[in-house]
Amino acid sequence: MTSEDPSTIGAHIRRMRRTRDLTLQQLADLSGLTKGYLSRVENGKAIIERRSTLTKIANALRCSVADFTGAFVPTDAHDSEAHATLPDIQRALVATSFEGAQRPSSRGIDELETATVEVAKQRQECRYPEVGKALPELLLDLHAVAASGTSDETKRALCCIVQTCQVATLFVKNLGQQLLAWTAAQRGCDAAAKLGDPTWIAVAEFANTQALIGLGLHDQAESKARNALALPIRDTEQGLQVYATNVLTSAFCSTVTQTADASAAIEEAAQVGGRVETGNAFFLGFSAVNVDLWRVSIALEDDDADLAAEIARKIIPKSIPLKSRRAAFLIEYARAIRAIHGDREAMLELLLKAEKLAPVRTRANLFARDMISEAINRARTDAGGRQLLGLADRMGLVRPS
Repeated sequence: MTSEDPSTIGAHIRRMRRTRDLTLQQLADLSGLTKGYLSRVENGKAIIERRSTLTKIANALRCSVADFTGAFVPTDAHDSEAHATLPDIQRALVATSFEGAQRPSSRGIDELETATVEVAKQRQECRYPEVGKALPELLLDLHAVAASGTSDETKRALCCIVQTCQVATLFVKNLGQQLLAWTAAQRGCDAAAKLGDPTWIAVAEFANTQALIGLGLHDQAESKARNALALPIRDTEQGLQVYATNVLTSAFCSTVTQTADASAAIEEAAQVGGRVETGNAFFLGFSAVNVDLWRVSIALEDDDADLAAEIARKIIPKSIPLKSRRAAFLIEYARAIRAIHGDREAMLELLLKAEKLAPVRTRANLFARDMISEAINRARTDAGGRQLLGLADRMGLVRPS
């Protein structure tokens, strides 16, 4: 027998509602959602299928989305190893600045550039413990060189800081640390501003948009993405990839906020993808297939699970070279399948594949956790199947009664 875990999103919403001294009906009136739906969410019998729904609930409760999503509690050694690095990353981000004395770097700029590329690759390969262990010293060393190096060394260090802060932003965001992700993104924006290079500024703004999305601030994220689109960066292939990535980000956010149709933006990005010979500039993962991955996510936010599934069915997972993006795709595909058919077996198969590729990221993913929580609450005793119960246990979503 199992019981609902108090860290599920529904439990967080219920706790926050009661803290605000609101009834379900009052929350329904404030959010524009139905009382019945909110009751099912709080009891783990319905999932939140769109980020816009999360935002409506957060706005009604006068809080951030991050306040009730909760942080993932590790359940095995691999997860714990990644999470154990978070305090050191936080200390490094707080300790680093471009003002005043820095502790000296133990590495030269050539070695630091190599380390920056390596940690970016490790994140995309979902080697989370290695990423977490490398980030604190790398951030400290890069800031030391940026503060005291030659003019050339400072410029190279600043470029590495932007890239490393992007890695840090996405890494901690995927572990549920949304405010820390925003701090990391701000450090990257500070470095880009010092560089004054439009392309690096646009790269930093992409990380900033991802942090804001994690906080449920899609309108602000859209504004940042649009600012990046105005920068003169489309004269090189790498700059064009950064531009197209921000086009897709803007389209996604405008879909969540329901302020614009994304069709033209998707088509523009697809045209860029068709011209790109070597993707993944600045480790953004941009490519022709990546445009389709964004299309799936945008369709889900547009409440069109049929279109999302139609697009997803045509994508061959092995054609997605990056493990991080492949895992994200499988989770989004599971969302579409669940929304259309309620097919628990197909949903679970996709989530298990995602977990195999990126165990920490999948177990911490808000939508994956919500889907599994709902499936467990619908199952009766062991009727949910060993695999479902196993994944729920690894996510920390079941407790002995």
